[in-house]
Amino acid sequence: MCGRASLPLVAASVAAFGATVFSGELPLGDLAHDGPPTPEQLSLYLPVTGELDVSAAATVRYRKAGGGEWRTGHPLHRIRPANTEGRKPADAFAGVIWDLEPGAAYEVEVTVKLGDASVVRTLSASTRPLPGPAGPPTKKIEAGATAAQIQAVLDSAQPGDVIQFANGTCEVDKLQIRKGGTGDKPVVIRGETRNGTILKDPTGMIIQVLDVSDVIIENLTLEGSKTDSGTAASSHGINFWSGGKQQKRVTVRNVTISGVDMGIVASGNPEQLLIYDNTLTGNNVWEKDFLETNRTWNDDGIRIPGMGNVAFNNTLSGFGDSLAVIAGAQNAGVHFYRNDIRMTGDDAFEGDYGVRNITFYDNRIHNSMTLISFDPIHGGPAFAFRNIAINVGRAPYKLNNRNTGFFLYNNTVVRTEGCKSGAGWGWVQFDNGPLVAWGYRNNILIYRGPGKLLAMESSGQSFVDFDHNAWYPDRAVWWTKSGGSFPNIATAREKLKPTMPVFSDLTRRHEGDIICEADPFAEPIELGENYLTLIARQYVPALAEQASPRNKGAVIPGVTDGFEGKAPDMGAIIKGRPVPVWGDRSAAKGK
Repeated sequence: MCGRASLPLVAASVAAFGATVFSGELPLGDLAHDGPPTPEQLSLYLPVTGELDVSAAATVRYRKAGGGEWRTGHPLHRIRPANTEGRKPADAFAGVIWDLEPGAAYEVEVTVKLGDASVVRTLSASTRPLPGPAGPPTKKIEAGATAAQIQAVLDSAQPGDVIQFANGTCEVDKLQIRKGGTGDKPVVIRGETRNGTILKDPTGMIIQVLDVSDVIIENLTLEGSKTDSGTAASSHGINFWSGGKQQKRVTVRNVTISGVDMGIVASGNPEQLLIYDNTLTGNNVWEKDFLETNRTWNDDGIRIPGMGNVAFNNTLSGFGDSLAVIAGAQNAGVHFYRNDIRMTGDDAFEGDYGVRNITFYDNRIHNSMTLISFDPIHGGPAFAFRNIAINVGRAPYKLNNRNTGFFLYNNTVVRTEGCKSGAGWGWVQFDNGPLVAWGYRNNILIYRGPGKLLAMESSGQSFVDFDHNAWYPDRAVWWTKSGGSFPNIATAREKLKPTMPVFSDLTRRHEGDIICEADPFAEPIELGENYLTLIARQYVPALAEQASPRNKGAVIPGVTDGFEGKAPDMGAIIKGRPVPVWGDRSAAKGK
């Protein structure tokens, strides 16, 4: 219902609510890539340079450079400055093309239509290649070297150097990386083997990256305090100093970090950080004293604000916010994908203060208090799709403040009775500011607790796409500030007033929604009586062949591509699409 053919209907459906039909020249700037390149995404930005009705729609198609078949991307989002909290973005269209190849060139075409007017903008852009393997060592650090000896070698680095630690354990005290390389000659700091080279600092930061660029840290094990410090969060694995010029093109890969409060954390506006194939273990545990207090709140796993930064295929456990950006940063073109989170005491993804072109997709999470927090997004878009969350203690989504521009697609959430906002409801969104121009489509939410189903108390709720979702059980549904309270999904669908859509042509909330089984999966998912039971088994929640969410989703370009059957499946695992490889791919190889 919402496939390629339906996209132009957005303008028509909005026009029915009184939008002006336009036939003149459209006030648009040039289509640009939003920030520096990333490995598997193109972030797009198209300025609006004058008055342009909100019913204008921007569709996307792309292909590899040199010809070939065009593919349809997700439409661009119209940023709404008036609906943002705090900092005000410029009026523009923005969006992301994902699932691309590293180091490849692409052609992009964006068509903006309003009434009889149509404008096409084009762009040639390339994704970022991953750094190649390091060459032979040019400088060596022997086992048992003192912190002062190690620091002296690091301070002698020249572009192109490969500094290698011999196998063994070194006691260190906040090693600082003060010398970097160049784009074609990075400085590489590595261990002889990942498991055999251990740097230990039980008191504070193990490694601090100063105002340097073009550095690769790889093939090491870092060990911290192994003791939780509460909100002090004093033990860090790798910390990026924010007191100098911004760091650029720093890579951390094939690294094990354990016993720390914070894993790999940056502040300010670094660019082109690559964090991949790492395993990080924090000092938090899945116990009530940690989970129902603020004890975990400052314990970030991977925090990469700025522009053009990515974290993918990492395995994390024992942090508060496992993946995050931070307030006050540019936070554009930042992407988190295919990470495997085993336990996190607050948000699996704290996207708070994201600005635009933020993505969180194909991640798997077990044991989180919240799956995603957008508190708020400064205009967007932010896309969260094809994620899995098993055992969520509070509400699965936190969408607070005046908020706009986030889209939740094809996520699978399975939870039992929780605490605080997670007690007595499958999902509660409190009245914490209006929600305007957002989407919730093709998701599965299974709640095995004794309470009600959904309370959406926020005002706003137009423009909104809220359709084609699967729910269990069929209990009370509240749209407190935008329609009323209802005993079940069907009554809510029937009696809620029409809304203006964002990307679909649907004006009724809950259109295409279904009630699904308590366990619609090929492999049954077992939870405890409440959220405090740690789920240790790693699930892949593919739907059983006869499950009710099978072939019941809407077609969403870029999200459901490659689906098999008459319509895409709801939830994160879509038949016809490959199942992702989650988490650190290198740890088992002993690199």
